[in-house]
Amino acid sequence: MTLSQSQHDTINQFLQENDMPNLYRRYTWKGDNWEKGFPDLYRLEDMCSKAAMEYSLNTTHLMEIAKWGSLRNPKQISCPDPIGITLYIDSMPAIWLEKEPENAVCILECKVRGFGPTYCSKILHFSVPQIFGAIDTRLVRVFGKGDSQCGGHYQLLELSVSLSGKRWQIPPSQVKWPGEYGTWVQVLNDIANTMNSDGISCPHPPQYLQSGRREEGNGSQQMLKQLFSAMHHR
Repeated sequence: MTLSQSQHDTINQFLQENDMPNLYRRYTWKGDNWEKGFPDLYRLEDMCSKAAMEYSLNTTHLMEIAKWGSLRNPKQISCPDPIGITLYIDSMPAIWLEKEPENAVCILECKVRGFGPTYCSKILHFSVPQIFGAIDTRLVRVFGKGDSQCGGHYQLLELSVSLSGKRWQIPPSQVKWPGEYGTWVQVLNDIANTMNSDGISCPHPPQYLQSGRREEGNGSQQMLKQLFSAMHHR
């Protein structure tokens, strides 16, 4: 998947107007923050990625993600045990994931009840963080077609959100879903590559470095995917 020149220009504008390492340091959710080393995010990534390697992702992992994100109605969550999706081969991310990331989210949507686009993408992010980032309504409002209150300034996606009561949602029935999830993964990769080319280092917490999950000074891709996955939960 190749981004257009217009998308590249929008990404450059976004990076000029936003300090990503600083946003990463400032992020907090339920007491989980950079100064503490994001222990809850680390726990979910460690738990889900190990389960994915062992082909054992199941309801337990989904409930942990739902609890972390404060998903409403978690009692509706169900899936096969195990879910039955190949994300790793010989402990390495399956080669097809990077080529067609939208297929992975499509498989999960068919197998998991109670999770929509947002939470299916979170499963992928926590299971294979080096490949996938999460997407949610706030990100679609900012980087998609927008709405009356925000969006449009950094449009990178042909996705829209709808308001259901007081909550936004990403309608999975829209024509560009799940195809545009693949675009989102490419956008994150392009942002990371640009940051790396510009010499912008990633302030990874010690726990990530010591475990080997991140490399010092590198890994803009993982930082971005973690940041965008964590920033919003609606």
